[in-house]
Amino acid sequence: MQAEEIFIGLDVGTQSTKAVLYHPSSQSIKARAGSLYDLDESSNPSRKEQHPHKWIRALHICLKELSKIIEREGYAVRGIGVSGQQHGMVLTDENFHVLRSAKLWCDVEASAEAKEFSEKATKAMKNIVGEDCVWSIPAGFTAPKVLWVKKNEPELFEKVRWVMLPHDYVNLCLKTGVGYNMKMNEKVEDYKPDDDESFRLEMPTTDAGDASGTGLLHPSKPEYVPELAAIIDSRYEAYLPKIQGPNEVSGYLSANWKKATGIDPDNLIDIPISVGSGDNMMSALGSKLRPGNAVMSLGTSGTIFGVSDTPVQTGTPVAAFNDATGNYLPLACVMSCTGVLNQVLEHWCSIPGKSEVSLSHLEASKLAASVPPGCHGLTFLPYLGGERTPDWPMATGALLGVTPNNMCCMAGGSPGIMYRAAMEGISYLMADALDQMRQSCGDGFKPKSLMVVGGGSKNHLWRQMLADVLQLDLRFPLEPETAALGAAFQAGAAATSTKVNLYVSKQ
Repeated sequence: MQAEEIFIGLDVGTQSTKAVLYHPSSQSIKARAGSLYDLDESSNPSRKEQHPHKWIRALHICLKELSKIIEREGYAVRGIGVSGQQHGMVLTDENFHVLRSAKLWCDVEASAEAKEFSEKATKAMKNIVGEDCVWSIPAGFTAPKVLWVKKNEPELFEKVRWVMLPHDYVNLCLKTGVGYNMKMNEKVEDYKPDDDESFRLEMPTTDAGDASGTGLLHPSKPEYVPELAAIIDSRYEAYLPKIQGPNEVSGYLSANWKKATGIDPDNLIDIPISVGSGDNMMSALGSKLRPGNAVMSLGTSGTIFGVSDTPVQTGTPVAAFNDATGNYLPLACVMSCTGVLNQVLEHWCSIPGKSEVSLSHLEASKLAASVPPGCHGLTFLPYLGGERTPDWPMATGALLGVTPNNMCCMAGGSPGIMYRAAMEGISYLMADALDQMRQSCGDGFKPKSLMVVGGGSKNHLWRQMLADVLQLDLRFPLEPETAALGAAFQAGAAATSTKVNLYVSKQ
């Protein structure tokens, strides 16, 4: 009896890695796994870093968990797809040793470098694009981070051989074997992969979708602009991964990873790893997004995006991304989303009489539901770590509208009021991002409804609040983890040599 085919989708995010087993015959997810991790500790509020080896540890946990179901059910894994948090800067040497923690999408320490890079890039792009181009790159993009390292850590920069994005690095690990022998009780910074001469024959790969978040991709072609890379360093273009097409295979799961996780431990079949992409691009696949529709993702960051046949004009607050099918993905991103709610929950929402114990999100939401809209006149500005839409990297949060009348409502900590005020503040921030999309995309973006995904989409109070604020119908997919599902879809397309958008349309 022939084994049933299954595909693995991985979503390597800011707070966790999630994995799904997608069964194309029944068009259903047969199993899922996840592993939590946190950011590196830092006293600098602008610095948001995470060691890439935390992702390796999470891969071990997730793949070993899935392998139990694969073995029990007799499934045959035919492909793996990887979704990754966008913009992260992963620096390695020629042996793929990680040189420092990755600066993440929410790291705004390079705000000065972002301004410098944008000014020089605008001059360069006017000569290339042949129009009055404005090349405005936020501090959260990858290029300013690399420039920051060159300026502030010059000795380390001289050791750099590869500059990868998170999903690029995970793909590289899975196909080369880097990380297979990492011990679960080992400090992430202490792990060193084997020095293998064969590694030097491997070239990291990426796709146009994730690469469009570096600040170096051509606005209408899936290729780097050498003049933009040269702003940072004359060698920088050679440090970048090769850009593959949407249907290409990045490599095959290494025999060492197979043995370590129990997935085809005898190495009987080739398991292709698709090119992968950024989490928003994969979420678009998992949501089956088509031109004319739009998605709102409520994760650590909040995003609104839609698929377009034509590129977005540069110089607007909307990111002119590529998608994972060969089209474009105009996107507005706010840095202040569920991460803000987590902070409010931790610091302001303790259980009465037990100040050291925080409420759960469900408990805080129930208390918030009893607070009238407007929170007695309080307005919470949620810019706890800077903001990208609007582009205010050094902004901080604020609680406005405090009066003698509403101070009595805040007595005793009032977790429900604080939680609702934060949720309302984020909702208005998302409304502003939606307005920016409409203004920047014009007639190309007029959604009548929004597909809402991500962890925050499960909160029923927030659902109603967003519907009221945005004045749009909200739709919710049966599978909220659309990025991991999109990664599995891409894996299926690559393994069957099917165009990605055609494969997705049949699921």
